[in-house]
Amino acid sequence: MKCYSVLAVSILLSAVTNIAQAEVYKWQDELCDIQGEFDNKKYSAKQIENSHFMLNNLTSKQLHSFSSPVYPSDLNRVSKSDLDNLNQEYQARKRKVEQLEVVPQAQTYKRELLKSIEGEYVRDKLSILAYLDPIQAMRMSPLMCKQYLAPFFKDETAVQNKWQELVEEQIQEQTLFSNDGGKYSRNLTTERYQSQKASDPENYAKINLLTYGFSNCVNDQIYHTDSEKVFANYNRLNKTIFGKSLKMVCEEP
Repeated sequence: MKCYSVLAVSILLSAVTNIAQAEVYKWQDELCDIQGEFDNKKYSAKQIENSHFMLNNLTSKQLHSFSSPVYPSDLNRVSKSDLDNLNQEYQARKRKVEQLEVVPQAQTYKRELLKSIEGEYVRDKLSILAYLDPIQAMRMSPLMCKQYLAPFFKDETAVQNKWQELVEEQIQEQTLFSNDGGKYSRNLTTERYQSQKASDPENYAKINLLTYGFSNCVNDQIYHTDSEKVFANYNRLNKTIFGKSLKMVCEEP
């Protein structure tokens, strides 16, 4: 009888322990209220929140302190303070992510977010240097992106010729996604080019080659995550943490 009593107490204690391990975590996305139960002896609610933060930020811009010039009036606003602000923002953003604790399964996503922040920093820094210190930008740039800086070390004719070449490349790219053989995009792009060339050819050439040619080229070389892959990883992580307890209540889009 005594043995049975001890066994009963043991089962009861085990049940209490299991209940204590189950904790409900709730969050929202754009359309849904979501909740699930997790083992609070394996994870904390804060670790889950931080893990979601990593995945949610993988598909969004991380650094916002600098915007490349798009009009001639913007050119004089690019200054060394842009570099200082970028460095401060980069260090702060990087430090914040590094300090966040995540569930073990989300360590990969944390490393990916840090890699993404690093890539944005390199892109923005080179974009600033292209305007302030072209020699340094030339030294630090990916090989295939140097073509947009090279004309500025020659003469204005070389700059204008490269701008015209860039316009033709843009028209050809737009043609691939058009339903009219590129007629509309060609007319629109050509009209804009001619208007800019007539009003301020030197400055518009610089903006088009550096903001749209060079910066976009560098952007193509840095690390970017695949949004579909991120979405799949998000669902996989939630399934790992919450299992079959995961529940969603969603509004109609």
